[in-house]
Amino acid sequence: MRRPSARGATTTGEGTRLTAQELVRRHPFFPSLAPAESELLLRHIVVKRAAAGQILFHREQPGDGLYAILSGRIAFTVGSPEGKELILNVLGPGEFFGEIALLDGKGRSASAVARDPSELAFIGRVEFLDFLGRRPETMLRIIELLCARLRRATDYIEDSTFLDLPARLSKSLLSLVDGRDRAAGAIIRISQEELAAMLGVSRERVNRQLAVWCDLGILEQRRGRVVVRDESALARMANGMS
Repeated sequence: MRRPSARGATTTGEGTRLTAQELVRRHPFFPSLAPAESELLLRHIVVKRAAAGQILFHREQPGDGLYAILSGRIAFTVGSPEGKELILNVLGPGEFFGEIALLDGKGRSASAVARDPSELAFIGRVEFLDFLGRRPETMLRIIELLCARLRRATDYIEDSTFLDLPARLSKSLLSLVDGRDRAAGAIIRISQEELAAMLGVSRERVNRQLAVWCDLGILEQRRGRVVVRDESALARMANGMS
């Protein structure tokens, strides 16, 4: 692990790569921080690296601090006694995680695993809670984030109960499309196995549905990637329209 560097954010073929300084300056968690306050926060941040497939922490493990993703992707999973895995979410650069255990002091609500080689900013629980005590507006931002994730969890339960696979799969793909320029199509770095684990269905069912959409020109499949050619068609299916 190392202290944050002074370089700015860069973009590579694999996506956004942030520095801790960029994260603190741009993220809505930290609105209107004075330079001295930013420097104080950065002094407590440690940058960690994780190899693809590395488990950052297990469910129920004590929460020791807050993480933010500088590069790569982190997936959050829960497992069944039978060994099945459900992916609850996949986050990318600029996203924070670990805030639930950070705030309530209890165990992690899910396991976290690096899907790519990743770089993470980490601040310990004691240091961050001390910072929050002097910046109540930052606590309000974290509460907003938790509420948004609770709403997504409610939507997931509702979708699992009432929507068929095409609607659920289309909604999942649309949620993974980022806001960058995509004149040549939205490229989503995800495998069929990951999509199946997110939806709690078999890979075969996901494969069949993706193949249908590829034949219709809505998608294109590549190794470990899905290219969305027609977002409007996916949006119609996500809303229950053919």
